Amino acid sequence: MGRKSLGHHFFIIDNKFILHFDSEVYRKFYSVIDFDSFEVLKSNGSTFHYFRDKNHVYVESYMNHFAVLPDADPVDFRILDFENGKSTSNRNDYLFDEKLPHRFVDYQVLSEYYQRIDDTIYFGYTRVLSQADAASFEVLYADEVKNVAKDKNHVYFRDKIVEGADAASFHFLEECFTEVYYRECDHTYYAKDNNCAYYVDTIARAIKPIKTKNIDQFRFKVVDNLGYAFDEKYYYLFGKRKAIN
Repeated sequence: MGRKSLGHHFFIIDNKFILHFDSEVYRKFYSVIDFDSFEVLKSNGSTFHYFRDKNHVYVESYMNHFAVLPDADPVDFRILDFENGKSTSNRNDYLFDEKLPHRFVDYQVLSEYYQRIDDTIYFGYTRVLSQADAASFEVLYADEVKNVAKDKNHVYFRDKIVEGADAASFHFLEECFTEVYYRECDHTYYAKDNNCAYYVDTIARAIKPIKTKNIDQFRFKVVDNLGYAFDEKYYYLFGKRKAIN
């Protein structure tokens, strides 16, 4: 049995199948892969790998399943930023397995997630926020929160409009951003507008509205390394309400 090591615990067996940590991988792509020229370009050893053969460039990462990079030329392909999945080839730029509509240099980076080109706002370089007003668009706490923004008309979480949020008055509670540590302070915050309060978990699917009759008194405080929001009658931990005794 022929066993060729590609490094990073990858092996090609008899030019017929591929093993990673002794488990078969990428079977659906065997009809595409050229086993003779298939090689690892770069890998973190476990969850993120770039490959190429004489015909294609391939990527597998924590952001995507194993995929062929569309229109990538294995001869001139270059990895620009491995950790963030940025690469280039054949006058195209890629973010993980996605071919971008523009080159990286054309984007004005507003945060890790939001970009702008002329009057168009993008999320993740590819998704257009079609209703966004570029002139008034701003990312709120761009270095900390990163994926919440607003313009004169709407509040946005990721690439979606937060329905019912009042853009003019929407803001995060400043007390969430002091140097005082609280559990999950890197991705959980509280915000409010003139009508409603919000629990914001940036790794969740949506912002959670909190109905309170005391919006003016809605505030944030750290107690025993936990971040609590309060109004007159209730306290909120990770967005869940309990009555104040």
